[in-house]
Amino acid sequence: MEKIEAPVSEARKVHFNFPQPMRSGQRVVRLTDIHHAYGPKVVYEGIGLEIERDKRVVLVGPNGAGKSTLLKILAGVLPVQRGERELGHNVKAGYYSQYRVDMLQPGRTVLEEALDTPQRITEQEIRTVLGCFLFSGDSVFKRISVLSGGEKSRLALVKLLLDPPNFLLMDEPTTHLDIPSIDALIGALERFQGTVVFISHDVYFIRALAKKVLHVNAGVLTPYAEIGRAHV
Repeated sequence: MEKIEAPVSEARKVHFNFPQPMRSGQRVVRLTDIHHAYGPKVVYEGIGLEIERDKRVVLVGPNGAGKSTLLKILAGVLPVQRGERELGHNVKAGYYSQYRVDMLQPGRTVLEEALDTPQRITEQEIRTVLGCFLFSGDSVFKRISVLSGGEKSRLALVKLLLDPPNFLLMDEPTTHLDIPSIDALIGALERFQGTVVFISHDVYFIRALAKKVLHVNAGVLTPYAEIGRAHV
């Protein structure tokens, strides 16, 4: 029987050079003696954490363990209740979550919204990126007001990648993406010259991107240097 090679995803062949952010200092962020609670529910009591430049860290742990809370504290989205959050030199944090869809302009088309970036990128290059995230043909002329929640999330992700910070924090970024789109996102983040901390339940995405695992459970942070099946 003749062996037939598996087809290669077209998204894997896309090598758009995403804009690269300015270089940060070696220490990106430091948390010292952080306490956080939601009313009587204590999530963290005196934790500390330091993230260095160029790291790819995934936060894993059971639901309700405080992963999203930690990500928001690192991003500066949640104010520190007690303790200290200190950003390093030249660090610009950017947080990706569902709330980003509220920053899109409903009256614009998908293409108009994507073109609204401070970076010098051609329309053709932007169309290529949009195509990787399922916006192709006439769909780039759809008004944002008529997009589904998933489409808005994908467009917000495109906008973030077109003008990335040097400290990128992402909460479940592969939600609403198919495999070719996930491959395109992985390719972009592999070439991204910055620091990434993310939450994901997508084992394929974790294994492709993460270099370090931080296990979060019962207010305790346990770092692992390497990805292991027991930790994902």
